[in-house]
Amino acid sequence: MIKELNIDGVTSYKSQSTFSPTNKTSLIYGLNGAGKSTISEFLYNQGAPKFAKCSIKTSQECEILVYNQSFLNDYFYEEDNLKGIFTLSKENKVALQQIEADTKELEKHLITQQDNLKLATEAVSKLEQEKIKASGKVWEIKTNFSGGDRVLEFCLESLKRTELLFQHIIGLPLPDSAPGYTVDDLKAEASSIEGEGAAPFTTIPIISAGWLSIEGDSLWSKVIVGSQEGSVAEFIAKAGNSDWVKQGLQFISDEEDPQTCPFCQQETVTKTIIDSIRRVFDEAYEQDIEQLELIKAQYEALTSRLNIQDIANSPLANKELVEAWTIACEALKASIRENILHIGNKIKSPSTPTTLTDTSLTVNLINNLLNNLNDKIGAHNDKLANKTKTKDGIKSRFWTLMRWDYDQTISAYSQSASELKDEISKISQEATKVDADVAASKGKIANLRKQTVNIEESIENINAGLVEIGIDGFSVVPYGENFYRVSRATEQENAFHSLSEGEKTVISFLYFMELCKGQKTASAVPQAKVVVIDDPISSLSHLYVFNIGQLIKKYLINDDLYKQVFVLTHSLYFFYELTHTNHKTRGDTQNLFRVFKNTNGSSVIPMKYEEIQNDYQSYWSIIKDQASPPALIANCMRNIIEYFFNFVQKKDFNNVFQKPALSTDKFTTFYRYMNRESHSLGQNIFDIKEFDHQVFKDGLRLIFEECGYSEHYDAMSK
Repeated sequence: MIKELNIDGVTSYKSQSTFSPTNKTSLIYGLNGAGKSTISEFLYNQGAPKFAKCSIKTSQECEILVYNQSFLNDYFYEEDNLKGIFTLSKENKVALQQIEADTKELEKHLITQQDNLKLATEAVSKLEQEKIKASGKVWEIKTNFSGGDRVLEFCLESLKRTELLFQHIIGLPLPDSAPGYTVDDLKAEASSIEGEGAAPFTTIPIISAGWLSIEGDSLWSKVIVGSQEGSVAEFIAKAGNSDWVKQGLQFISDEEDPQTCPFCQQETVTKTIIDSIRRVFDEAYEQDIEQLELIKAQYEALTSRLNIQDIANSPLANKELVEAWTIACEALKASIRENILHIGNKIKSPSTPTTLTDTSLTVNLINNLLNNLNDKIGAHNDKLANKTKTKDGIKSRFWTLMRWDYDQTISAYSQSASELKDEISKISQEATKVDADVAASKGKIANLRKQTVNIEESIENINAGLVEIGIDGFSVVPYGENFYRVSRATEQENAFHSLSEGEKTVISFLYFMELCKGQKTASAVPQAKVVVIDDPISSLSHLYVFNIGQLIKKYLINDDLYKQVFVLTHSLYFFYELTHTNHKTRGDTQNLFRVFKNTNGSSVIPMKYEEIQNDYQSYWSIIKDQASPPALIANCMRNIIEYFFNFVQKKDFNNVFQKPALSTDKFTTFYRYMNRESHSLGQNIFDIKEFDHQVFKDGLRLIFEECGYSEHYDAMSK
């Protein structure tokens, strides 16, 4: 069954109009030009380009049979031969019984097929929802990195669409462990090769510590005491005060004999004693002292040239490296100062052994730190020289990090998707089996139909229908294997084209009813049938209108063969004829709709039974709506005057306008359009821009007032 119809963007439907039939029968009323035929045309030819914005929703696969002007053109007006209608013969009972059984079996398969399709649709919908949920979460990557500083936006190149980004990240393997870097690390690396600050850095020279060999010289541990020969030397050695004696020599003169001792201040120092003391501090002693002085000068010279370049401001030196480097540098400087102090003490006291601090470990530590920094500088310079390769590396590590960070979302989706795909696969396998069953049943039915198809019964039914309506001037006869032809007693070759419009309508409608009962081809397999009938009584007399209405009710509306019946008409009489008077029965079986058109376009709205009016009342409703098209208002006013005065009051139509009140210039246009020969030409009002709704309304009121029917006008205007 048709569950919903959407008409949009075609003819007078400026915006979408939707209506949902819920009962078997839908009766749709509307004046000519309101938009009824657009609905039947869409159902007749849904694939036409002009209906691109229209749509239909059905609850099951169905065959839609439409009777409208296009049907007449396709089946009658282009050729005299009517396409044959295949119906089942009553003679082959075995085949009929088998067809009936197979048809029931087919219906079961079709129900299973629909159930299967529903399950598949639900599973696919669930899969899509899981995907939307997961891709929406992953879309945060695009939001986060294509805004703000945008340093890593290049990693999203060609991936700035939800589907592309999602498929990319779920296709990446999960890292074995958490990456050892952060987004900030990648941003810093990317920033170092882009922009104004992207410049190469100079490596920092390491320390060349030439003084290290001095610190290990054996002279520092040597006891320098001079010669050990002679009584004085023995005494100095025994006293262990050679440094003290050596320092005292500077206060003794070689000229005086004896002279005052610098230690006891007595004249006890003779030249002999002085010579003995001087022999203790011989040439070897002096050489050691000179060597000490020389080494001291070298050490001071080498360490004074120590130039430690500050790395604190280097962009590549992290906090930990700078702190370690600072501590090591301070330690080195302190050790050098301490060693210089030790050297000075050794010179003052040559006989006292001393040990200098070994600064090699500190120097190595500093150089290792500098080498580490230089490695970073080298890597930075290399990245800068190979930007494309560097950015590719950053991009690869970026997605590795994103894959790790969003694993919870991706894993949850993968698990759900896997389960749903397995479910869809099982449903698909079952669908394949059901489809095969459906095809097999259709094949069996089609083969059986070939044994029972004929067109003789259809011919008999059409001719019987013509006689029943009261038409006996012509009949339908077979023509060839699968065609009909209209025949008169005079055997006119082209008899169909000699029929009146009313006769053509009757025969075409009887043919359509036979088409609804039968099949178009011998191999056709029956489906649920939906019948659409668009104004079948447009050129019929009232007698035929009643008969056509009875045929529709008896053979279509009340026949369970048809799942739905749509009837569209401009005649309130015909519309009323088809409605159920019992409101309970009507509410359960019929939907009433109305098609109307104003300046906003055509629309379809539900209609209550209580709203049904006769044509005369309908005309009054239209002229009160200023949104109705001017031509329609003018036509309806003309119809009101013609109906009331010609048919009700039996007055000459033209005499109505001979009132002085209507002869003023104000009502010239109104008079012209009311008094024109045929109101069917009312659309010509669009040719000029002189339509004034209020003037026309005042003119209509004056007609009724001048003729003495103001009360009638007031009553109908409410």
